[in-house]
Amino acid sequence: MKLSLTALLASAASSSVIMATQYCDPATSVCYEQMVEANMGVAYRIAIPNVAAAPFDILLQIVAPKSVGWAGVGWGGQMTLNPLTLGWANGDATGVSSRWAPYHSMPGPYAGATYTVLKGSETNSTHWTLTTLCRGCSQWTAQGGGTTSLDPAATTPVNLAYALSRMMPAEPANNTSSIAYHTARGMLTLDMAAAKTDKFEEYVQSLS
Repeated sequence: MKLSLTALLASAASSSVIMATQYCDPATSVCYEQMVEANMGVAYRIAIPNVAAAPFDILLQIVAPKSVGWAGVGWGGQMTLNPLTLGWANGDATGVSSRWAPYHSMPGPYAGATYTVLKGSETNSTHWTLTTLCRGCSQWTAQGGGTTSLDPAATTPVNLAYALSRMMPAEPANNTSSIAYHTARGMLTLDMAAAKTDKFEEYVQSLS
């Protein structure tokens, strides 16, 4: 069954709210806010620069068991009308896909966000890891022409959406590949203040 990715928040699979805790990657010394979903144990890790307002770049790391075919984040807390970042294994490497769903249908390619795949993006015998820098995930054009942004100065947690599937994309080497319906979905609750770091540019350089 092909994915209506917007249905991630509308049907099937158990939904849960995942709170963030700090995680520092021992391999790179990069520190993120980490959210681990309970269904498949996928870790979503986010770091942002110490800024007062959008737009800003985002460091995203997704670490998933190989039993997970794809996993993704909806930056506006839902699966319609906001940037979607999907990752999956591709041989010994990993791929990243920029998507957008205007309504409940297969999300198409989204040119408003651009990605740089960074060091540590790999697939081994047990897990795949995507480490990527996103430009365009913190602010986007909303329906009607206005802009919507993540607020780095938020004093309360920000909800992001997550989704994942056990099924691999039809063409893993193609970042616009069709994808299977989700196995699980829910909310990631991100502490924006805790995700900020004065070392953001240093982290990006060390991972480039």
